[in-house]
Amino acid sequence: MRCFVAVDLEKDLVKHIKELQNEIRNLNVDVKFVETENLHFTLKFLGELNENEIDVIKTSIGNGLKGVGVFKIRMRGIGYFGGPNHIRTLWVDVNEGKDKFTELVKNVNECLRIGEKNKTVHLTIGRIKSGKNRELLLNFMDKSKDIKIGEMDVKHVKLKSSVLTRDGPVYSDLAIFELKG
Repeated sequence: MRCFVAVDLEKDLVKHIKELQNEIRNLNVDVKFVETENLHFTLKFLGELNENEIDVIKTSIGNGLKGVGVFKIRMRGIGYFGGPNHIRTLWVDVNEGKDKFTELVKNVNECLRIGEKNKTVHLTIGRIKSGKNRELLLNFMDKSKDIKIGEMDVKHVKLKSSVLTRDGPVYSDLAIFELKG
């Protein structure tokens, strides 16, 4: 099964992200938005794992998170991966609490030697399918670079599975790791 390690977005913030996605949708941009129920910060993508590996992964994550406490993040601004002529991914930035979040990602990378290392902390909100209305999108992002999205306490890390369907991925929690309060 496909697995990854993540921090889910708090429900209060999902509403703000959905409003932001709707503003972008109104620009008539060719984008596949992340479904609101799937919004999360990916700490590490692990790839295909078999059932026998899951318990070892759970133990490794648990050990790697010992001593990691709850911390607050604030999100502000919208950015993108790619270049202005070829935007690939839209994301929301973490501007406060980023150091603690980066440290959390580092802990997960160190305790799990498999999978892809995540280098940047961001919340993916959509993937661009074509360059349709690209200039409108760039102007919107420029005006929105300091837009306040909201804040949340990072309290849990989750090991999740991802099943790809015709309607998009379906995520399930395999394990939830509480950070120290």
